[in-house]
Amino acid sequence: MKATSIPVWVALVALQLCTPGRSVAADQPPETFPSVTFKQGKVLVPKDGKMIEPTNDVQVSVAIIQTNGVFTINKGKERQLLEGQVIDAGGMLTSPDGSVVPIKDHLVVRNGRVQLVRDGVGTPLATEFALPDRSKVTPDANLRATDGKVKRLLDGQLIKLDGTTLPVTDTASLKGGKVILYKDGGRFELRRDQAMAMSDGSRVNGDGTVYKADGTRVVLREGEILKLEGVKTLR
Repeated sequence: MKATSIPVWVALVALQLCTPGRSVAADQPPETFPSVTFKQGKVLVPKDGKMIEPTNDVQVSVAIIQTNGVFTINKGKERQLLEGQVIDAGGMLTSPDGSVVPIKDHLVVRNGRVQLVRDGVGTPLATEFALPDRSKVTPDANLRATDGKVKRLLDGQLIKLDGTTLPVTDTASLKGGKVILYKDGGRFELRRDQAMAMSDGSRVNGDGTVYKADGTRVVLREGEILKLEGVKTLR
């Protein structure tokens, strides 16, 4: 009997379908969502008014998130989402403690010094960092433009490695009955008789009452994170 040849494309499709653990859906581009939350070891995304657990990789901003909570940016180093963390459409990572940081590599000013953050890990800037427009950021938080002019960078300020600035988010939250603030890149815990003015003009009291710049009043609830506009950028 004469053997019948099988087209190569037919054989490849058959091999894919027979490969254990492989599905056609796995080869599809990740579905994009406005946010992702990692809770009780599960990845959750909003869809049709409720939170669902996806069965395939999803994309939020520039991050590709696997179903186990591992995420990457531009196929870079793998990072693990931690319990309660959220990535939003702006590429910001909010943690249960109230901190809000970019997921992309960036420079940040803390206590008058600059840190270089790569893959979520920050290290003190040791030498001047050259931005694409040839301006330079110094370790002691100065920005030296190409025309020689120098601007002082503010605590909390965020600069992407392409030289563009990122909006800064301050937060106020109530944890165990205590008011915790993240402001200008620092963490503060208020006593009940204390108050602190925020960068957006709001005032946060140690009893959990927040008076916003527009005159509205907000009372923090346990575990709630109130986001406020942070320090204005200078670029």
